[in-house]
Amino acid sequence: MKRRAPQDRATVRWWQEHHRCLGVLVSQLRTEKGWTQEELASRAGVSVHWLRTLETNQLKSNYRMMHEIRVISALGFGTYELKDFYGRVGDMVRETVGPPPWVKPTQATPSKRSSE
Repeated sequence: MKRRAPQDRATVRWWQEHHRCLGVLVSQLRTEKGWTQEELASRAGVSVHWLRTLETNQLKSNYRMMHEIRVISALGFGTYELKDFYGRVGDMVRETVGPPPWVKPTQATPSKRSSE
């Protein structure tokens, strides 16, 4: 079994918050549609238990990404809108813990004003 490289605390924290926000967003979107967990699970083809653990951030790290995609698709996000969904999750994470630790902050360059 191949051993994973250790990650720093900031990266682990960022991914934990990402998974939490993903569950929160799925729950919000499901509630906006007026669906129960049972209805969404049925539409997505996943178990109610799996959906519940996704929404409450209790999934283990070895869950199937395909289940996640099925749930997102059942909420109305097509293949091309997946980026929008994950963008919303990323925005939620940045509001709480800031940008991902592996992204280096860009140097702010002063704006050039025309002297006309």
